[in-house]
This record gives sequence, structure tokens and C-alpha cells, in this order.
Amino acid sequence: MAENSLNKTELVAKIAADSGQSQGAVDGVLNAFFKTLADTVANGGKVTIPGWLGVERTETSARTGRNPQTGEEIQIAAGHRVKLTAGSKLKAAAK
Repeated sequence: MAENSLNKTELVAKIAADSGQSQGAVDGVLNAFFKTLADTVANGGKVTIPGWLGVERTETSARTGRNPQTGEEIQIAAGHRVKLTAGSKLKAAAK
């Protein structure tokens, strides 16, 4: 893992320090954000934070795959995936 990466605990502490809020308050807000994100995506909705992030559920069609150990063909059922799209501000920060 990179030296400058953050886990959730470190993220909560950093946001709390930068915003002057308590870590408990920030943790509650983040938990509510992630729950809302998951509920919206689970119900087929899309969450967009302009310039930063887009999150949506996409459908995948049924397809034929291959077992890498045996080489046997297997049928993979149709399902859903989550698509994350970086916004322009996030892309610019990564440059």
C-alpha cells in the first residue's frame, strides 16, 4: 500500500481536523453517505457529485467463461456491477 494512502479511520481523523468537527460526527456523516450511496445504487439509481464522482449500477449480460484450472467452459449468469466515474476535478487532482 502506498505511503500516502488513507484508510477510513485516517480519513475520518483528517476530515475532522480540517473541518473542526468531532471524529464521531464525521464518522456518522460518512456512514450515512455510504449507506445512501449503497441504497440508491441497489435500487437502480445513480449518484452524481458534479466534478467529483459518478456512481451507478450497470447490467451485465450472460456469457460463456472458462475455468482457468481445467479449461472447461462455464456459463456466467447475467448480473449487475457498479460503475464509478471520476469527475473533472478528481481527474485534475490526479495529474
